[in-house]
Amino acid sequence: MSKIKISELADELKIDRKDVLAKAQELGVSAKLATKTLGEAEEKQLRAYYQQAPNSMTETNKTQVLENVGQKDLTFIDPKEEVSEKKEEPSKTGQVEKKKSKFSILGHKKPKKKKEKLLNRLSNQKPPSKKQFTAKQGGGLVVGGVGILILSNMVLFGLMASGYQPTQKIIHEQVSASQKVSGNGLDLQAKNYLDGFVQTYFTFPENEEEQEQAVKDINGYFVQQLPVISQGLQRSPSKFEEAVLMNLTDNEATYKVTYGAGTVTKKGKSNVVNYHDVATLFTIPYQKVGSSYYVSDEPYFSSVNDLQAKESQVPVKTWSGTDNNSASTKKDLDKFTKALFTAYTTDSDTLKLISEGLSLNDSETFQSLDQATYESKGNTYQAVVQVTMKNELGTHVENYQFTISKQKKSYFATDFKHTLPKGNKE
Repeated sequence: MSKIKISELADELKIDRKDVLAKAQELGVSAKLATKTLGEAEEKQLRAYYQQAPNSMTETNKTQVLENVGQKDLTFIDPKEEVSEKKEEPSKTGQVEKKKSKFSILGHKKPKKKKEKLLNRLSNQKPPSKKQFTAKQGGGLVVGGVGILILSNMVLFGLMASGYQPTQKIIHEQVSASQKVSGNGLDLQAKNYLDGFVQTYFTFPENEEEQEQAVKDINGYFVQQLPVISQGLQRSPSKFEEAVLMNLTDNEATYKVTYGAGTVTKKGKSNVVNYHDVATLFTIPYQKVGSSYYVSDEPYFSSVNDLQAKESQVPVKTWSGTDNNSASTKKDLDKFTKALFTAYTTDSDTLKLISEGLSLNDSETFQSLDQATYESKGNTYQAVVQVTMKNELGTHVENYQFTISKQKKSYFATDFKHTLPKGNKE
């Protein structure tokens, strides 16, 4: 039984090896390369196929077809020819055969025009050459790029000089709780959490069952059970009254707490609880975890400092101004001062015409000018006055210092201070 390869059969029939390989695959031959050996039945099928159809075109026929389309340098490609990226198999002589250009007709049917591919390059046409930059052209590009960079910087500096600010990253600075309390804002979340703990801690009921729940509520703020080594802990009944936050840092808060401390006495078979007010400083160690808080250690107590200043610490306030004016001038200045405080409580338009630094205060009513001294300093007077005002609480006195400027026959008041000048002790 003879065995023949696809490539050998193609050479024998003088047909392109790829064409024979493709046809063999169509007939069910499991072959990927032209070196595949055919069976006897497969060989007969291929031979029978190529004996029925014209296997090649003569040069005369090819020339005739080209003349019909009017382009002799066009190359026809079989529309069913599969493109393969693999190299051609060498022939028996060891040389790679050149790809043959042909126009094949299958089953006497004309190929569809939409599948025909025409190669437009003529035989005498040279492939396009790559354009290369000269050294002079390269140098020009570098100089041009530097010029654009310099120009863009000049434009940017010009914009900044006119007030333009380039976009910058926003840096969020976390302010500590102690800084917030000192005037930069208060950590309201921490305060709200600790306010609740203070109220819970100082509310301890008289009933034993309610006391058990109160202990659970207090321990809930600690999250974890802190180690306690003692001779026994005992809580007396207490009633929370009020608490004032005195200091708040990043990990500690101090409250001034006022609460009712209960004293338990026995009366027959029952207990009687009497309460008395106690004030204490209550300091709470705490920590922040993400956006949540917890009491991190046992709170502790300290005595309340006396916040009342002593007489020896307080500077003396007196009527230190000297009234060195004539009676008529004093009368004119008193008249102006009364008009000033009347406008201060009733008429904003008039107030703007005769003063600067005061805004309308219609929640009070001017009652009387009780005391006034005007120390003359050239065309100005340093006024120190005390007036009586009335509001919903009743009447009260207010002290003022201000400067009166004389403008022809009228006066104008500025530089207001709600205080008396400091004096000397007698």
